[in-house]
Amino acid sequence: MRCGFMIVGVALVLAASAAGQVNLPEGFEIVEFAVSDKRTDHPAINNCGEIVYVKDKHENSRVFLYDNGKITRLTDYDKGRLVLGADINDDGTIVWGRGVFDQLKTFRVVMLRNGEQTVVGKGFIPSINSFGHVAWDRFRKYTCHPEMDIMFFDGQSVRWITHDRFSNQSPQINDDDWITWTRYDFCVSPWVGWIRLYRDGSTITLPSTDPQAQVPSINNLGQVAWFVGGVEVWEDGVTTLLTDWGGNPELNNLGDILFYRWHDELRSDDAWLYRVSGGETTFHRLTAESRHHTVGDINDHGEAAWRWFEDPLHGKWGGGVRFLRRIRTGDSEFDGDVDLIDYTTFAECMTGPGRVDRLCDCRFLDIDHDGDVDLGDFALFQNGFTGD
Repeated sequence: MRCGFMIVGVALVLAASAAGQVNLPEGFEIVEFAVSDKRTDHPAINNCGEIVYVKDKHENSRVFLYDNGKITRLTDYDKGRLVLGADINDDGTIVWGRGVFDQLKTFRVVMLRNGEQTVVGKGFIPSINSFGHVAWDRFRKYTCHPEMDIMFFDGQSVRWITHDRFSNQSPQINDDDWITWTRYDFCVSPWVGWIRLYRDGSTITLPSTDPQAQVPSINNLGQVAWFVGGVEVWEDGVTTLLTDWGGNPELNNLGDILFYRWHDELRSDDAWLYRVSGGETTFHRLTAESRHHTVGDINDHGEAAWRWFEDPLHGKWGGGVRFLRRIRTGDSEFDGDVDLIDYTTFAECMTGPGRVDRLCDCRFLDIDHDGDVDLGDFALFQNGFTGD
């Protein structure tokens, strides 16, 4: 799971201001971490609640992992090089791009698996699926724009998905090895953007109402969402305009969408969530403040992570990561009660005292957020037990 990236930025300005106040989905709360006066890049979250992100600026940037409150630095300072676009799957395999800031051909996609780093291939912003397959964009040459190709690693070998004169950027891959990306043509004015989809050996262009469609996201349902000054969603050959406001949508495998929206009064971007639950769809405004909340990621538990900036319009890049997480009550299946099913799950998740890495789904029974599932959590569990 990962977030979109644009080499050429496009400002999102909407005439109408966002309505209403913060409206978190029931059973969720927001926490903040990785605050820095330098810069924290966009985070990616997996279904274990692990969040990978890049922190600091340019040549000093490093990859970090947030796991149940514990933050671990995964890469050391590498003078003259930067890292960007980190992504993580449910196995805990992490990928990122690394290279010299102003030398595009030096960039390589790096994979960290079981503590060992390997170079997958030349390129920039990777996206990884559950099987460790990776898609990314690779710079070829600069003409009237950067000509870039989409690359695909199937676990054994690397191959080109595109090889043309366009600027192919921001790929995402799902577990069926469907890959979506933006094909830009910056050699015309105004520039043009198409959403492309590779599946089963062939590539199609997805229909859009906007000639500047960009930054798509894809899930295992085969849905694709992208930015058109609003959010469009494609499924089974049909494109629907979900909203005429918002940008950089990120899908999970339930059809939920994390995105941001410009607020005229506050002059900032808010984080928003479109949620599908029990056949009902709702919109949730997650933030309402002068900070800028931008690209992020969302997992299949409805948890989301995104970055915020203080005031980038005036050169203030300080910020951090916001994490929309489930409130831990002992309800491990999120059905509204703490019953015998949760009791059985608790017994299976018991670790004893002492922090444990990769609690994954058992993290919801770490009720006191100390990195383990022990008797302290059981005491809190008993207080909420209903038996129903």
